[in-house]
Amino acid sequence: MRDVPQPTVRPYLRRYPRIPIRVAVDYSVGAQSARCYAGTLSGGGLFLTNVAGCAPGAVISVRFRPAKHLPVIHATARVRYVIAGKGTAVEFAEINAQDRHRILRLIHLKTGDRRLCPRAPLATQLECDGCMSLAFSRDVGMSGMFIETADPLPVGASFTVRFNLDHKDRVVSATVQVVYQVEKMGMGVCFTEIEPEGRNAISAYLVSAPTPHPSGSH
Repeated sequence: MRDVPQPTVRPYLRRYPRIPIRVAVDYSVGAQSARCYAGTLSGGGLFLTNVAGCAPGAVISVRFRPAKHLPVIHATARVRYVIAGKGTAVEFAEINAQDRHRILRLIHLKTGDRRLCPRAPLATQLECDGCMSLAFSRDVGMSGMFIETADPLPVGASFTVRFNLDHKDRVVSATVQVVYQVEKMGMGVCFTEIEPEGRNAISAYLVSAPTPHPSGSH
């Protein structure tokens, strides 16, 4: 019997970084309004607790202040999934671009950021095809890195980067794609093509790199 090729299942890649948070969120579904709390914040959405009557696919309006020094953010969101007894993940469907930049900037200023894919600090200059100004890395992980530059490329742009992981003559070359920008700070990129040697080098660096100590609370 001839084997039928099985489709390749790609793991879900989180587009934006995220942080744990505890803020009140006013939400409405149709004519009904209520209050809940956000336990996680990212540039792409929220993870809400104490939300009632929202099934996957439902569209809700949310209103929240991510930090005391920031203005209240209004957005339309769509329910992505519900975890019974834990909460509801919503993705921003409509949000002001400046508000998204505020969220991303807040996340990057939170030095205690914890990701599903671990990252380590990496301060080194990058050779960046397509960048018009000097580019430096801020951190690196198995899925991508954050590049500090005054002239970030548009979301979706692909280019090649080359960088050293440590003081050794070990250069990693990879093709990356811009997945988000942080105004006046830089851009987050994901690796789309990278040689096994480069991936192994990053893995080894993550193991040996010192763990950053958070200087602030969430």
